[in-house]
Amino acid sequence: MVSISFKLPGSSFIASHAARAGILAASANVASTFARGLLPRSVADQAVATGVSTAVMYQAATTTHAAAETISLFTTGTHGMRGREPDPTRTMIADLSFVALGVIADQVLPRRSDEVLAISIVRFGAESFMLGGAAGAVVAVVDEGLARIFPGQKLTKRPIVVDVALGGMVAGFNVYIRHQHAREFGLVDPNRRAIKRAGVMATLKASATGVAAAAAMLTLATAEQLVAHSVKNFLDRKVSRFDIGSPVVGHAVAFGMLGVAAGATFVVAKRKIEKGAAVVEPAYPEPPTSQHVTAGPRSLVSFDSIGKEGRRFVLMALSADEISTVMGEPARDPVRVVSGFGPSLTTMERAQLCFEEMVAVGAFDQALVCIAAPTGVGYVSYTFAESVEYLTLGNCAIVVPQYALVPSAMALFDTHDGVALQRRVLELSRDHIAAMPHASRPRLVQFGESLGAQVALDVAYPEGSGAFDGYGLAAGLYLGVPFRSTAWNSWRGAVGQFDPSHSMVLASDPELLTGAVNIDGKSPNHIMIVHDDDPVNKFGYRLVVAPPWWMGPPSSRPPKVPRETVWRPITTFVLTLVDLLNGMDFKPGEFVRKGHDYRIDSRAAVSLAYGLPCTPQQATSIEDALKAREQDWAARRLVARKFAYARDSVARTLKSWGVSADDGGLTPPITADINPTADFVPKRFGSSGVL
Repeated sequence: MVSISFKLPGSSFIASHAARAGILAASANVASTFARGLLPRSVADQAVATGVSTAVMYQAATTTHAAAETISLFTTGTHGMRGREPDPTRTMIADLSFVALGVIADQVLPRRSDEVLAISIVRFGAESFMLGGAAGAVVAVVDEGLARIFPGQKLTKRPIVVDVALGGMVAGFNVYIRHQHAREFGLVDPNRRAIKRAGVMATLKASATGVAAAAAMLTLATAEQLVAHSVKNFLDRKVSRFDIGSPVVGHAVAFGMLGVAAGATFVVAKRKIEKGAAVVEPAYPEPPTSQHVTAGPRSLVSFDSIGKEGRRFVLMALSADEISTVMGEPARDPVRVVSGFGPSLTTMERAQLCFEEMVAVGAFDQALVCIAAPTGVGYVSYTFAESVEYLTLGNCAIVVPQYALVPSAMALFDTHDGVALQRRVLELSRDHIAAMPHASRPRLVQFGESLGAQVALDVAYPEGSGAFDGYGLAAGLYLGVPFRSTAWNSWRGAVGQFDPSHSMVLASDPELLTGAVNIDGKSPNHIMIVHDDDPVNKFGYRLVVAPPWWMGPPSSRPPKVPRETVWRPITTFVLTLVDLLNGMDFKPGEFVRKGHDYRIDSRAAVSLAYGLPCTPQQATSIEDALKAREQDWAARRLVARKFAYARDSVARTLKSWGVSADDGGLTPPITADINPTADFVPKRFGSSGVL
């Protein structure tokens, strides 16, 4: 390969022709990484996004141009590659052929929002070849131009700073074009900046983080190259010389090893997290004493089998007195059920256990029974649960069938079991209710948020919304529906086929649905609330190779989706992935309609979906109570965690001194059953912990 070197005192930096093409392609991509996303990014997020995206583009262009050089070698009639340099003219022809391939692909395969993934991948591959070919051709032209300007100078001694400067000029020009494009739409909104403001130190730290992210990506690529090269050399020595085949086999082996390593890491991490969920939190040390919740006196399920989120859920249940204080009316104790996630139990066995637990704690004695599909970690929104309990005056049962105990990102492969579990619990509940006297039958509804919304909605796939009626559901509420939901995608793609009765409706704000009716003049009973800027709903793996449905023509985009932003392969995926992480950044007690935060919608959405009206004064009281309770419980958890850490730290220090924590007068402060949250009551709460 043609190479250049930049002489430094006592050292030499060498960059191949392919690497220089990669620098140019990566520089051209920088501007697109500063485009506005669904949510504002921090400077650290921006640095990481820019670093990762440009590193991927660098690797793609470098690999593509290396392929052009390989072709130029193979077209000389001799397939041996060792010790040979590619012919510049043949390499230029190969580069321009790649450019032509990309142009033809764009013309033959115009982008369509409903195209199959295979077509998107083919076009993406052709465009990647076009990018690398174009960058390689530009570098070759610059080399030729410099050779003519400085005749007699050896090209190999040209400093790499020329390529860096060229890349900087390209990046600057593209940034200017991006600003001009944004100005055309007049969407410069101070509240919807692409990047949050930050000080000099934060910016410097973020820049270092971005460089580290890019370096990590390139290190991974280098490791893959080393493995592939080692495999190729082994095949050349032990099998035979086949220069065409051995590189391909080498890369296949390298990617296979990376895949196995990633899979093993995922399995180990998942098991570790599941094990961690069994640890009892300091803020929730003892099982509940209420007979109306799981793990209480009447329960069939043990306290340690329901995971961290399950223990929180049952211990945070409102009491009749707490509900009456907020609502100003007599109330009763609500029921909360959590069916434990036991890996040794089958899905059907967990469903049966859940149903028997519902009977044991009196779920069917309540007027409303809600089967709430949790997120992957087993979490059901506290603001949702408390909204239901307030609005029903406690005459409700909220049931949580757990299908996993890991974060939703790791539970994506468990949703099939979650849907099966949800269906079976609904079937058992429906049949039990049908056998009850008509006058005492409760209403059966369901709920899901985030991954739980996917599980709850997908019980109707592929039959359509009519399946909800078949399960005996009177209503359903689905907050922040994920992009992966098969029911959601079927409904969005063909509403008339999936939901001929128009029982399902979508809005970004529940208040927008007040008074809404379907074509039969009835109120829709399955309500989906999805924020326009929710990245969990708008994320997708196809973003790597194809524009999403929500980035169509600017005038057709949903509100809060930037109209000036242009889809870019890989880059848009990376930016939306950053949005995905930022969309779940919540502050206790501060409810805002942004991203994947649906706490602000809970009370109104529950009231609308389940037909549970309240007075304006009660609505205000509920909203205030939801915020205050969330803030106070968060504070309790923090205090308890800090107390536990301090206690363990003192015990470790004493042990290092050879002193037992059980010796003498040390017992009370070190080993006594201390519950710091018992005495932690914020000023706005009385001794009962209610407003």
